[in-house]
Amino acid sequence: MTRQAASDISLANHLALAVCRKGQGNAHLINELNRVVYLTYYLQEAGFGSAPVDLYRRAEAALDQAGGRAQCDGVWQVSAEVASMLEEILAIHDQQLTAAATRHVIEAKARFSRFIKGDLRSPVSKDAQTTDRRDDIELNVSATANRLQ
Repeated sequence: MTRQAASDISLANHLALAVCRKGQGNAHLINELNRVVYLTYYLQEAGFGSAPVDLYRRAEAALDQAGGRAQCDGVWQVSAEVASMLEEILAIHDQQLTAAATRHVIEAKARFSRFIKGDLRSPVSKDAQTTDRRDDIELNVSATANRLQ
């Protein structure tokens, strides 16, 4: 990934957080923050990062709560505490974007795409970790088999 592409992605992520911190967010921005939480987690699983899995679980729960509150009061906002947690994840993601090969970022996006099309509620839950890894193994075996034919 080029430095400029990583910088553009980083800027978009940090702007989404800044807007949501001020209470001027929307459903799309909350979803983008959730997306970066999951992509960061997937890249960490690929070897880029070492944050506790609980950080991702807490961020996911906090963004779910923010979305739920917004459904009631119309204010799409994250608290200062949640913003701090998300800043930590964004910093990890910024490092990942400069360290990971493009193929790792593409695979993380593919995993995210499979998640949103699937039945799992969360890619960071203990159940999801086992299922997602099994799906990845099956995809790799299938891809290898197709190449051999």
